[in-house]
Amino acid sequence: MTFAGFPGERADEIPARLLTAGIDTLIELGLPRCTPAEVARRAGTAPAALFRYFGTLQGFLVAVAEEVACRQLVAFQSRLDAAPRDADPFETTLRLLRDLTEEPINVVFNELLVASRTDHVLAGALMPQLEAYGRDIEAIAAQLPGLDAIPPALFHDLVRIAIDIFRGTSVRGNDRADRIPLMLSLIRGDLAFLFS
Repeated sequence: MTFAGFPGERADEIPARLLTAGIDTLIELGLPRCTPAEVARRAGTAPAALFRYFGTLQGFLVAVAEEVACRQLVAFQSRLDAAPRDADPFETTLRLLRDLTEEPINVVFNELLVASRTDHVLAGALMPQLEAYGRDIEAIAAQLPGLDAIPPALFHDLVRIAIDIFRGTSVRGNDRADRIPLMLSLIRGDLAFLFS
């Protein structure tokens, strides 16, 4: 067994602790204060461990985003599995997407997206991963009966628009207005040909 960080640490536990500490730090302090020293302190290891396992701070942030995506996909699938099958599939999908973006862990995506606007290296590493996350969210949402009638390109756009609206709402914080009825009206108006 190899050791990294402090004597007595199990090397196989360190990456998971660092990722969890990174998520917590991004949620609580934001990206500017998500330093290797702070993450290591929260993970109970030495700062060098972050670089040993993830190479660079950017590599670590991309790994954090991947961990968040995995956790969010598991949560979304679990919520969809528990959703009533006799409810309106559009409304169910929108409510599940809204709930997902309101989770505190989603702040990590917001922090990294804002940073990637001006950090083109981070953007290059992060965007393919976020695109894959979006495709996975779409694939999970498409499991609801009735949504398979929507052409794939249109479904892709609808899911992305909904996520963008809910992400914006989550960034504003205390904006609790329920936009789902309006969104449903818009979807049904634009997709009336599918229901005739």
